[in-house]
Amino acid sequence: MEIGNQKSQRDRLKIETEAFIARHSLLDTGQVVLVGVSGGADSVALAAALRLIGRYDLHIAHIHHGLRSDADGDADFVAELAQRWKVPFHLERIDTPALARRERMGIEEAARTGRYEAFSSIAARIRADAVALAHHAGDQVETVLHRIVRGTHLRGLAGITPKRKLNENVALVRPLLWARREQIEQFCRDEGLSWRTDHTNAETDFTRNFIRHELLPLLRDRMNVRADEALLRLASAAGEAEAALAELSERLFERACRKRSEKEIILRTAPLKKVPSLLAAMAMRVALVAMDAPQQALGRERFDDLLKLLDGTVKVVNLPGQIRAERQGRDIHLIRQM
Repeated sequence: MEIGNQKSQRDRLKIETEAFIARHSLLDTGQVVLVGVSGGADSVALAAALRLIGRYDLHIAHIHHGLRSDADGDADFVAELAQRWKVPFHLERIDTPALARRERMGIEEAARTGRYEAFSSIAARIRADAVALAHHAGDQVETVLHRIVRGTHLRGLAGITPKRKLNENVALVRPLLWARREQIEQFCRDEGLSWRTDHTNAETDFTRNFIRHELLPLLRDRMNVRADEALLRLASAAGEAEAALAELSERLFERACRKRSEKEIILRTAPLKKVPSLLAAMAMRVALVAMDAPQQALGRERFDDLLKLLDGTVKVVNLPGQIRAERQGRDIHLIRQM
C-alpha cells in the first residue's frame, strides 16, 4: 500500500502537468521544446516532468546572469543534469549589470530582459517551437499582488498567462502554473532529484522577495489565511473577463478597420464611439499589436491618449515602436514612421 501511494504521488505532477498542457494547448507531440533550468526545484521538476511525459524533443538551457558568486556552480549543476539525462544543453552568459547601465534599468528588470533575449537566441539556433519556463501558482499569487499594489488594468490582474508569444516563431509556455511549490518540492524528493538554492531569494531588497517573505505572510496572518487562493481566484476571473473582452475587441477592430497594411492601419471612429471606452481602447490595442508595437510600453496613459484622439481632444499621439496616431476627419490613422 505504501509503495502504491508513493507511486501515485510521483505520478501526480506528471499527470497534472500533461493535463494542463492539453487544456491550454501549450505543446504538441514532437515539438522541439527548450526548457529553462536555473537549477532550482521548480525548473528541475519541470524538466523532469516533460522528460517523463516523453512526447517532446527536449533541450535544456541555463542562463548565467553574472550576478552571484555561486552562479558557476548552478551552471555546472544544470550541465551535469542534462548530461545524465542525455538531453542537449545550452549555456548563455549575460552581463546583467552592464545591460542595466546601458538600458538604464534596475537589476531585476535587466536580468529579466537579458534572460528572455537569451532564450530567444537559443531557440532560434535550435529551431525550437517553444520555450518552457517553471512559473508556478506561488509566482502567480506574487505577480497579481505586485500588480495590484503597483497599479494595473484588467489584463494585469489576470497575472501570468499559460502561453504567449516569445517572438514571432516561438511560444513561451508555463506548464507548472497549476502547481504549488510544496507539490513541486515533494515531486523532486520522490524522484530523488536534488536542486540548488539561490540565497538571494531571501533578500527582501528585491520586490518579489519582499512580497513573498513579508507582505504575503502579513496578509495571511492579519487579513485572510487563504489570501493565496483569493488572489488566484481573482486572476482566474480576470483572465476569463479579459478573454471575453479580447474576442469582442477583435470583432470591433474588424468593423472599424477601413484599411490595413504593414505601414498603416486606418480605423473609422464611428464604430469605436458606439461602445464603452474600455472596448474601444482594446480594439485600438488590437491594431497596435498588428503593427508590432512593443506591448510592455503601452501603459494606461497611452490608451488614455488614444481615447482623447477618438473624442477629438487631441489630434496627434506618438506611440512606442515609432508609431504615430493621427485624427484625420472621421478616421484615426496609425502610421509606422521610418
